[in-house]
Amino acid sequence: MKKVFILLAVLLIVLPLSARSTLEFCPRGSLYIGDEVSFGVGADLIVNVKKQFGVRVNVAELVFGEVDGISINSLSTSSLNTCDILYYTDIGGLFSYVSFTFGYSNVVFDDAIAVGGGLGLEKYMGKGNYMFFEPGIIYMDMGGADDLVFRLPFGFKLGI
Repeated sequence: MKKVFILLAVLLIVLPLSARSTLEFCPRGSLYIGDEVSFGVGADLIVNVKKQFGVRVNVAELVFGEVDGISINSLSTSSLNTCDILYYTDIGGLFSYVSFTFGYSNVVFDDAIAVGGGLGLEKYMGKGNYMFFEPGIIYMDMGGADDLVFRLPFGFKLGI
C-alpha cells in the first residue's frame, strides 16, 4: 500500500511538469546472479517525465531462489524496495537508456541499502509498446554483509 501512495505522489508532482509525460506498465522477468542464482517475475510502473527522463518504481516481484538468503523485491513485506531514474538516448534504431537504481529497506535487515545501474536496450513494437533488455549490477549493503549482484531484466513496456 505504501508503494501505491508513493507512486501517486510521484504522479501528482511529475505529471504537471510536462505535457509529454506517459505512463508505462512493464511486465518482466529478471535473472539475478550473485553468490547464488535466482529468477524473478514481476512488474514495474514507469512515469516518463520528459522526453529523455523517466522514473521507474518496482511494484511487485515474485522471486524463485535467493541471493544471499534474501528475496529481492518479493511480494512479502521483507522486500528491498527500489526506484530507478532512467535517462533515454537513441543508438542507431535501437532506443537505449541508462538506469540508476536506489533502494532501501529496514524490515528484515538493519537499514539495507542498494545502489546500482544498468544499460537498457528497447525495440519499438508499435502503438507505444517496447520490448526491453537491461543488463546491470546492484551493490547491496545488508547491515554488515554486502554483495554485488548481476541482474538481467527483460520484458515489455506497455504504454498506457
